[in-house]
Amino acid sequence: MLLHCHIVEGKVGIHGKSDVVLIHGTGSRGAMWQAQIDLLTDLGHRCFVIDLRGHGDSDEPQEPTDIAVHNADVLETVRHYGVRMPAIWIGHSLGAIISVTLAQEHPEFFERIFAAGLPGRVLGFMAYFFKLFLRHSYDRIKSSGIHANWSFRPRTLIETRRHALEEICKNFQGLDFVTSPPVLHCPVHFAAGRFDPVAPCIYTARVHKAMPNSTFKIFEMGGHNFMDTHPKSFNKWLVDNLESKAASSSSLPS
Repeated sequence: MLLHCHIVEGKVGIHGKSDVVLIHGTGSRGAMWQAQIDLLTDLGHRCFVIDLRGHGDSDEPQEPTDIAVHNADVLETVRHYGVRMPAIWIGHSLGAIISVTLAQEHPEFFERIFAAGLPGRVLGFMAYFFKLFLRHSYDRIKSSGIHANWSFRPRTLIETRRHALEEICKNFQGLDFVTSPPVLHCPVHFAAGRFDPVAPCIYTARVHKAMPNSTFKIFEMGGHNFMDTHPKSFNKWLVDNLESKAASSSSLPS
């Protein structure tokens, strides 16, 4: 399925910079990346900002939706809009999962990956509580309209179509990169919040240790959406690794 994709051209006069594909996480939308889009386009990168199916301005066809479907959607979209490959891919949470798994299938499309908040292993209690939220709270909040005045993250979660959230909950609860680390040919830069309940940094650290061509940074005091709470530090992390040739450093949890 062709997804909604917002294209932002790089700064005029700067040439030779790679295209960047940005993919949000569950219950979000491409607009979450605005601070990064501003940075990257100022550096001369052309940005392709995707809304996954059922999120933001993309349609929700009410189909079974596992990782293969998400990957196919993204692949169709980047081909349709003419992303120059290999590109830089930046993903958060589900967007990081898609980037990493798609890189295994199509390594020729990837110059490097920034995987922020990648769930190395999805914890059962998180899936359980998300199911409870969908069962008992989601529809009541959405029908009341109270979320219209909420901040970006909770408002966008409620605006996301129910089917999209249900399919993610159903199809990703058994995900485990710790037991089966991805085998990739490009550098991968992992980042995690120290206090992330969705993607605990200890599991990301274990995935990093199993992948020799990777780096890992922890955002102290950060939760799952640490790019929101630490935008300057997050952007510095991007800049520091945008053109690095080797990936071997780490900042592991103590």
